[in-house]
Amino acid sequence: MKEGKPPLTKLANNLYRCTQAYANEALAKYKLSSGTYPYLLTLYEKEGINQNQISKELNIDKAMSARAIKRLIELEYLIKEEDHEDSRAYRLFLTEKGKAIVPLVKKELYRWNAVIAKGLSAQEEEAVINLLSKVLENAQRYRK
Repeated sequence: MKEGKPPLTKLANNLYRCTQAYANEALAKYKLSSGTYPYLLTLYEKEGINQNQISKELNIDKAMSARAIKRLIELEYLIKEEDHEDSRAYRLFLTEKGKAIVPLVKKELYRWNAVIAKGLSAQEEEAVINLLSKVLENAQRYRK
């Protein structure tokens, strides 16, 4: 670590907190938060996965996932159905209301990406994405 520069973890944590704050504010009109919208986006891409699978996909513990899923069911954004292959598990599906909200959520997230990438050239933005992807891979590899 170079003297005088903030450590990578501090920068990553601060960016994460800023992103959460933005998401909480921007998505409040849909009664969503930084803790609930990732489930919608994941199910939009992988509809029908079960609760354990979505927890692993999002790297979130099962109890927190259960609370978020319960909230999304209350908001009528998703439903859960018993898995016919495993009666202990439930498969998750977006409702029509849930499918309709995803483009609006993505629009807010694209807006945030534009805010945080302001002043970066296309090459710089691509470099940041590539470097952060490598850093994330290192962190995930370490956790395993």
